[in-house]
Formats: sequence, structure tokens, C-alpha cells
Amino acid sequence: MSKLTRTLVIVVLITCSSSALAASFWKTGTIVRVLTDKTLYGGCMIQLSSNIGNGCPDNGWVSLDCKGIHSEPSDGKRAYVTALLAFQMGKQVSVLVNNEEKNTNYCVAGRVDIMN
Repeated sequence: MSKLTRTLVIVVLITCSSSALAASFWKTGTIVRVLTDKTLYGGCMIQLSSNIGNGCPDNGWVSLDCKGIHSEPSDGKRAYVTALLAFQMGKQVSVLVNNEEKNTNYCVAGRVDIMN
């Protein structure tokens, strides 16, 4: 195998392995349940109709971090209000999940988009 071929193989392997470990990824679904808690889960969570996976519990639940453990509390509360609106309207959401930030073992969503 030539040096160029070996280099290309290494580059492809590094690219594939780094995408499998990506910290943030998108999940889309409708919100099935909304949860608030005084001490656990970063204060609030949503459960999507689709599974989360990718290093997160695969049951659809994701923390919105309303207590501000990983960001400002206002960021999580804004995401929570957006999620409540989508839940009430029955709209799909797209959620940016970070599998490196966790509250009570659940991954944290840094963004909630309401789909049209």
C-alpha cells in the first residue's frame, strides 16, 4: 500500500470516528410529555415521540436545563416556554441535543425549534 493510500485511509477513519462521537446532534419529533422537577433533571424536561440515543437514554426524554447547570437559567426557561407552545399546538420540534452535557443522566438540549 502506498503512502498516499495509507494517509487517505487514516483520514477517512478519523473522520468517521469523530462524527460518531459528536457532542451535538438534532432529533425531531412531537412532544409527548413535559416534566418539571424541583431537584432533578435540571429542573425541566420534555419527552419526544422519537428516541434520543447516541449516548443518551433512548426513551425520548431530554433535559432543557431550566436550572442553568450548563448554561444560563434563562436559556433553559426560554426553551421550556418554546416546548410548551409546541406541545399545546401539537407541532413537531427539532431539538439540538448535547450528549456530553447531562442532568441526572439525561442529555441536555441547547435549542428547541418549532417546525412548520
